[in-house]
Amino acid sequence: MPLFEMACLPRLRLHMRHTSGQARSMRDNMGPIIQEMSACAMQKTYTVAIAPQGWIFDAPSGATLLQSAERSGLRLAASCRNGTCRTCMCHLSQGKVRYAIEWPGLSADEKRDGYILPCVAYPEADLVVDEAKAARSGI
Repeated sequence: MPLFEMACLPRLRLHMRHTSGQARSMRDNMGPIIQEMSACAMQKTYTVAIAPQGWIFDAPSGATLLQSAERSGLRLAASCRNGTCRTCMCHLSQGKVRYAIEWPGLSADEKRDGYILPCVAYPEADLVVDEAKAARSGI
């Protein structure tokens, strides 16, 4: 399955709504799904390189770096997956990421020095991530 579909499918769920025992029209039910598909289609996909291994994977803007790495068969250190345990902390040597909220897992100094939390970081550009502990899944 293409990475685009894997990133978008979990968010696309069809819930048939019933009013007085009758299903709403298909148009009413499909409206939110069509909007979600449009938003997903507008996502940008960036290239992420893992140093020093030189592994490269695609990362859509709507998925965390950890999710994208896993979908690409790479394993990064992770535990909590919510930005608090710091297990996944690594150095971003090139590019830019964003966070959905300000995460307590990084100090202001660490952020300034280029450290990121891939479990909650979303790409905003092509990236080079220094992560010596990264591995291919199944190895």
